Amino acid sequence: MFCPECGGEYREGFTHCADCDVDLVESLRPPPTEVPDTGLVTVLETEDPAELALAESLLREAGIPFVKRGDYLHNQFVFGAFGLGFNDVAGAVVIQVAEEHAEASDQALEEIRAVEEESQRREDLAAELE
Repeated sequence: MFCPECGGEYREGFTHCADCDVDLVESLRPPPTEVPDTGLVTVLETEDPAELALAESLLREAGIPFVKRGDYLHNQFVFGAFGLGFNDVAGAVVIQVAEEHAEASDQALEEIRAVEEESQRREDLAAELE
């Protein structure tokens, strides 16, 4: 049995990963398709863990392979894996896709951009009212 989150292997009889708090599976999914390092386009740069998770989910749902840069800093040095959020010291996490997937990823991430624009509009309105 394996943990689908951390990849930990468990002896027979175990059904739940104690570290990740998720149910175990009999086999792990194959690793995601590799995206070559050349010809990558940045489609998102964020310091918001919720925005990062949403972006990853939207890209996976659309079948768009991507790479993340910088998330390991948060997991290693800022306790990002423990749900404490991101830290300005470690900087933003960047999601990149191959050039041929740039347009499709822009469409997939449109929901995030709409939320960001609405949030900015509300902040601007609140500042005007003060």
